[in-house]
Amino acid sequence: MNSPREIELKLALRAADLPALQRRLARLGGGTDVQVDNVYFDTADGLLRRHRMALRVRRIGRRWVQTLKTEAAAGALAERGEWEVPAPRGRLDARRFGQTPLVKLLQAHPGARLQPVFRTCFRRTVWTTGDGAIEVALDRGEIVAGDRRAPILELELELKSGTAAALFRLAADLAGHGAGALPLLPAVDSKAVRGHRLAAGEAAAPLKANAAAVAAGLQRDTTLAAALRIVAGRGVTLLLANGAGAIGGDDPEFVHQARVAVRRLRSAARLIGKAAGWPEIIDRDLRWIARRLGAVRDWDVLQAQTLPALIAAVPAAAPIAAAVAPLRRRDDAALREALAGARYARLALRLMRWSGTTAAEDSPPLAATAGERLARLQRRLLDSASFFIALPEKQQHRVRIRTKRLRYALDLFACALPVKPTRRHVEQLAQLQDELGALNDAVVAAQRVPALARTAGADPTAALDWLAAQRRRHAIGAEAALAGLAGLPRPWDRSRAP
Repeated sequence: MNSPREIELKLALRAADLPALQRRLARLGGGTDVQVDNVYFDTADGLLRRHRMALRVRRIGRRWVQTLKTEAAAGALAERGEWEVPAPRGRLDARRFGQTPLVKLLQAHPGARLQPVFRTCFRRTVWTTGDGAIEVALDRGEIVAGDRRAPILELELELKSGTAAALFRLAADLAGHGAGALPLLPAVDSKAVRGHRLAAGEAAAPLKANAAAVAAGLQRDTTLAAALRIVAGRGVTLLLANGAGAIGGDDPEFVHQARVAVRRLRSAARLIGKAAGWPEIIDRDLRWIARRLGAVRDWDVLQAQTLPALIAAVPAAAPIAAAVAPLRRRDDAALREALAGARYARLALRLMRWSGTTAAEDSPPLAATAGERLARLQRRLLDSASFFIALPEKQQHRVRIRTKRLRYALDLFACALPVKPTRRHVEQLAQLQDELGALNDAVVAAQRVPALARTAGADPTAALDWLAAQRRRHAIGAEAALAGLAGLPRPWDRSRAP
């Protein structure tokens, strides 16, 4: 059986924006309404879910079909394997899928038994673009798993012919510009992913924006232009997934991982963007959302880490903690508004569109420039960190930023470097980052404690003395970590030319 590919862009929308969107969709002509009912199947232990497969029986009107979809990775622009065969009388018959990944998986697990897990019921209105290259579907309904329900309100743009760039052009046109722009936000999770989560009673979990998530699979001969596009595609998926969690939940890790994703994107763009054609408009909007995320993250660290340690050491500082909550709620509300807004949605679409563009063929490979770029970053870091303990706060903060940039650059270029020396260098940088991070947390707290103390009617003196001691301690720790870094063999000195 052939393995047809489905390329689809999923866009979430708010109920309040539905009338405006429907008016814009009317430009495509008359839509066709159909009722769609699906039952999704899996084994009791979630075998298909673990292998990123979705199996359903669908009824559209009087027609029954069964569909298998496979997906290599999460993402708002989904490129999946899709197989569709008849489902006589609405019954699942997995044998009809021939030599697909499903049949091979079931053969490898002979005791596996498929059973219904959840269903989706929605009204779908379908349009096609004038040239038939894109099918547009507006879905309104719900996911049902036992007595649990979740709403469905999304727009799907499915590519029938041409390139994926056409999907983003249409999405931008439907979103519009200026004051009337609609936040058509790329959605990372498919209905199947949401349904399995609902059936299991699970909440969405933060996605770590670590090196493995961003840079895995890069090769020595991957060009700079191609590497940045890979990082951008993965980075925007991490940002969208964690941003959605920050809107819908209270786990501060969503904000933290979204912020790290943005930092990795910006660091990679700063490092190789000029050689990769990185758009400045994307960088401006990344700076904007980074500020929103950073404001909330600073309060989270203060609340969850710095203040508890401070109060344990200085119990009289306890009233200060109560003054944090309203300020955190203020910045959290601003962040949620930003993450639900048109500017953020437009940023995500631009990132996704750019990451899918063709990389310049004359861009050099990672291995050809790793040594030069990494040597320059470490030289700047160590030069700026001389006599670190005596540096003003602003310059100490610059050292922290340069440490992060070197760490992220090593993650990016690791494929072109010897493994063990690179690992030792990353571990030393991680130790340095820990000391600099704790130092920065104490600095931020010292900047905010006086105003918080005034609000709480407390004396900040003892708290500020304790924070000053923490700053001295972590500055000494950072000085030692910097010395350790300077004494390590540099892995890029031992890298081989491609």
